[in-house]
Amino acid sequence: MYFYIAFDKNSNNEFLLYKDMVHKDKMYYSEPMFKCINMPIGSFFLHFLNIDLLDVGLGNFIRKFCYESLYYEKYPNKKKDGLNFVSLELTEEEYLRNLFQLIDDEWEDFYYIKNVFLKFLKLPYDSSIMNDYEDEFEDDNNNLITTGNVDFLKQFDDYYYSKSKLFDEYLEKIKINNPKLYDEYKNQSSNEMNEDNVTNFLNDINITGLISNLSLEFTFIPYFLCGVNLLNYNIPYCFSTSNIIDILVIELKEFLTDKRHIIKQCKNCGKYFIPKNLRDIKYCDNFFKDNKTCKQIGKEISYKNSLKEDKLLDMYRKRYLSLASSVSHYGTDKAIARFEKYKKDGAIMKKKYIEKKISGEEFEKWIKEIKEQ
Repeated sequence: MYFYIAFDKNSNNEFLLYKDMVHKDKMYYSEPMFKCINMPIGSFFLHFLNIDLLDVGLGNFIRKFCYESLYYEKYPNKKKDGLNFVSLELTEEEYLRNLFQLIDDEWEDFYYIKNVFLKFLKLPYDSSIMNDYEDEFEDDNNNLITTGNVDFLKQFDDYYYSKSKLFDEYLEKIKINNPKLYDEYKNQSSNEMNEDNVTNFLNDINITGLISNLSLEFTFIPYFLCGVNLLNYNIPYCFSTSNIIDILVIELKEFLTDKRHIIKQCKNCGKYFIPKNLRDIKYCDNFFKDNKTCKQIGKEISYKNSLKEDKLLDMYRKRYLSLASSVSHYGTDKAIARFEKYKKDGAIMKKKYIEKKISGEEFEKWIKEIKEQ
C-alpha cells in the first residue's frame, strides 16, 4: 500500500501517510519510509480541488504524492517482488520522461474526478466532461449487452456480491471493536428515507463508486515505523490503499460527516476554502494583493458596490470626498472644521440610515443641508 489515512474526529485531525520521490546523485528513488502530514480533516482534499489540472499543478501533485503508485499502475511488471528498501529507482531522464507521460495519461481522469467532487458538493462544475464520461459509460454498457458478454456481467455481479460480503464482515469488526459506531450506523440505516435522502444516497453512490481498493486497518504499524503513535489520539482504525483517489474520497466522506463542514469557492480569487463560520462564506482568508486577504478585499468591493447601487450613499461619499479635497487644497480652519464635523456627524447619520432608523428622505435632506452650509 502506498497511502494510509486516519482520522481523529474529536480533534478534527487527519494523518496522511504517503511516499515522496528522493533526488540524489542524478537519480530518483522512491522514499523508503512514509512521510506523515497531520492537518485538519479535509485539508488534503481541499489542496486537490485547488490544483490547476490544466497547468503545472497536476505535475507537482504527481511528483509530490503519487509518482510511484501511478508508475506501477502503468507498469505493473516492473514492480519488484518481496521486501525492498527502495522499490523504484530511475535516472533523471527516465523520471522526467515518465512524469510527462503520466501527466498526459492521467490529467483527463483527474479532471473528471475533480468535477464529480464539485458536482457532489453542489459547486459549479464542467458539465461537458461529465456528459462525455456518462455517454461513454452508457455506450460501453450497450456494447456489453449487444455482444452478449455474459461472462463479464457474471463477473460484475460476483464482484458486487463479494463487496457486500466484505461489507458484512466489516460491520462485524466494527460491532466488536467499536460498538458505539455500530449502533450509530444501525440507527441511521433504520430511519425512513425521504426524497432528499434518496438524492443524497444516489450522489453518495457516485462518490463511493470512485473507490477502487480501500482497506480498513486496525493496526497502525506504518504509523509507528515513521514515528507517529496514533494511540495518543482517539482513532479506532485507519484506511490503506494503493490509489490516491481512494484517499480523496474517504477524506471527503469523513469531512462531510460533520454537518457544519462545508466547502465554498471564493468569489474573489476562485479558490476553494472551508469557511470558519456560516457568515464568512463568500471570501477566503488567503492573501491576494498588497498584503490584504480576499476577505478584506471582498468587503471593500462589497462596500463600493453598495455605494454604486445606493444613490444616497454615493451622494454621502461624494460630499465626504469634496470636503476632504477642500482641506487638502486650502487647509483653512473653516475647511478643516467643516470636514471634521461632517466626519463625526456623518458617521452617525449614515449608520442610522443603513440600520433604517431614519428614512432616505431624512438622510438626503441632511446631506443637502450640510452642502449648503
